[in-house]
Amino acid sequence: MIKPHVSESGVAYPDDLVLLKRIYDEVCEERGIVIGSPEASDLAVEAMKLFSAGIFDERTIGRRLRGG
Repeated sequence: MIKPHVSESGVAYPDDLVLLKRIYDEVCEERGIVIGSPEASDLAVEAMKLFSAGIFDERTIGRRLRGG
């Protein structure tokens, strides 16, 4: 089985975006954030900043977005 590509370079590939979107959706639901709201936009920006900074692990990104 071929493993989907997940970036380690900071470049977001389609599989990376799927991962980030899944985390984003989970955090929005948990926190009651309305998609399209300023708070949701801030969360999306923070997710991309973490990814661009070299944080690629799903658990780490999720924890950081949840404030942990």
